[in-house]
Amino acid sequence: MSDPLHLVLVGGGHAMLPSLAHAREWTDAGVKVTLVDPQRWLYYSGMVPEHLGGVYAVDDIRVDLRRLAREAGATHVADRATALDPEARMVTTAEGDTIPYDVLAIDVGGVNPALPDAAVGTKPIYRVRALRPHLKQVLDAPTETLGLTIVGGGAAGVEVALNITGRFAGAGRAADLSLTIVEQSGKILPGFPEGMRAYAARLLRERGATIRTATTVDEVHGSDEGRAQVDMRTDSGEHDTIHPDAVLWSTGAVAPPLLRESGLSTDGRGFLHVTRRLRTPTHPRIFAAGDCGTIPELDLDKVGVHAVKQGPDLRANLDTTVRRLAGDGSAPAASDLTVFRPYPVAPLLLSTGTRRAIWTAGPLWTARTWSLRLKHWVDRRWIQRYAPERWGRVGWRSLVGAEAASNPDGTE
Repeated sequence: MSDPLHLVLVGGGHAMLPSLAHAREWTDAGVKVTLVDPQRWLYYSGMVPEHLGGVYAVDDIRVDLRRLAREAGATHVADRATALDPEARMVTTAEGDTIPYDVLAIDVGGVNPALPDAAVGTKPIYRVRALRPHLKQVLDAPTETLGLTIVGGGAAGVEVALNITGRFAGAGRAADLSLTIVEQSGKILPGFPEGMRAYAARLLRERGATIRTATTVDEVHGSDEGRAQVDMRTDSGEHDTIHPDAVLWSTGAVAPPLLRESGLSTDGRGFLHVTRRLRTPTHPRIFAAGDCGTIPELDLDKVGVHAVKQGPDLRANLDTTVRRLAGDGSAPAASDLTVFRPYPVAPLLLSTGTRRAIWTAGPLWTARTWSLRLKHWVDRRWIQRYAPERWGRVGWRSLVGAEAASNPDGTE
């Protein structure tokens, strides 16, 4: 009697959830399914900034990967995959265990480049929650203050800054927060519409935030006093040092060593090359989705909206591959797989700490209350599928909200 087919899912990221949630179809058919991820919880990136802003509790924004695996009859290996041998079809974990596979799907995201020990990273997204104790300690104590530096003025860093400043403003504690954004380029939110950049900058400055553009962070050190030392230089050559209580490192993403050292084709940042079928071009049993995969002809930004859209296609192509292998032992031809079709212009919704969210797509943008209601509907509807213990019985009215970190009366 031959061994059952083994489908291994490395990383429980946003694009992997449809496959994990429907894995019962495979296990009921006799396929062995294993999830390899050191974390029990997936924190939904779209809701993390508002979690820091006090809109969402921790149970609102996370998906229990262990529960999903158990309900699907899959095995959850709570360990990090550290090596991949595509020729031997083997995954190795940090504990030294080897896991053979017949079909492999990867969704491990990326990591922040050059993350200092004294900073909190944004990749993987669960790391951002390390800021929460700093916020709670200060907001719970009327005499405490917080110094926070965010390195990176892209969408992720700015949305976190807007929600944290909104939370302090809403609590009447704006003066107790000293927040600085440091961005290498000449403006925050590079690549976004000029009016949108100006709007976000105005909100931040009105709440007392400092924005330092055309500035590079050279080093971040810890100190004996528990604070950080951030050494910076401007494009004109001026040097400065600040000493915040916490540093958030929001500087984009590169691939983890698992991908860079796999021997598979990768882009310049180490992310796996995949076709529009989300399959590696040289190994038809290996798939990758989300941030960890790059489709060369599309050149998509590493944002969650693409990972979420890829999820159903990844599941469909894994299903086709598993069924074909179980039938005649061969991998399906590319023409038999679902083609990923991205949004013509990827929409993005950023909460601002007010009852307005920023909606943007290409050169267009607006900031309205309906944008925040739309964002909450999109976020809550998505997580409702995977977190029934919190959102499963919530009616549609609760999915469309306009809660905000500040200004509960809707004024600005």
